[in-house]
Amino acid sequence: MKKIYSLMLAVLAGMTLSAQALLKIVKTSEGVYTMTYNDSANGWAFYDPFSQPIGVYLFINPGDTTPSGTFNDAWSNITTTLNWDGTNYSGTINLNTHNFNNTGGVLPPGTKVNELRFLFTEAPAGNGGHQTADKLGTSYGFTPSTISSLAVADVNGKTKSQVAAGKLFTSAKGNLDITVYDFGGKVIKNLKVNANGNPIDLNLSQKGMYLMTISGNAISEAVKFSY
Repeated sequence: MKKIYSLMLAVLAGMTLSAQALLKIVKTSEGVYTMTYNDSANGWAFYDPFSQPIGVYLFINPGDTTPSGTFNDAWSNITTTLNWDGTNYSGTINLNTHNFNNTGGVLPPGTKVNELRFLFTEAPAGNGGHQTADKLGTSYGFTPSTISSLAVADVNGKTKSQVAAGKLFTSAKGNLDITVYDFGGKVIKNLKVNANGNPIDLNLSQKGMYLMTISGNAISEAVKFSY
């Protein structure tokens, strides 16, 4: 009987590990993670994406960060998604630039994130009838990160642009869409410019810390800066 009981425990442990292996969170650099998910062999029991991109609702509770803070995505505007790449649903979570657009805004530089909480639902708006329960990132491989100091990186992590004295210096050329947010997630300014190599004056009226997104032909960048 004891042997049977031990065997049952081993089988259950193996099932738990297998279930967790269906979803993986891998840290690629400070604050940046890849998330992959594939539960097809299990009938998509964890979450059935219905062949659509998966929305990942992110949130952080008090005590999950140092210093402590509360950060929540907006249920009606979920910006992190997992897309099918032919093998898995996969996506990137960049906590250095992620805007928790309901509560908290962008994580301040130097914040240590000890735990990341999330759930799967639809995107860009969550669906209360089609979602998982709340999940802990550490159950799926999440390891702590310290949010980087003010920096500029494109979607591939390559440093390209910088802001100095309220002016954007970028190597990008052509028509650009620029959106500047405060750290609470409020849009401060929208700009459409034709970049030609000269500094671009952002015409900011108040000193503070900001997040800026830059998009255009073959460019997608997120910029944290102070002014």
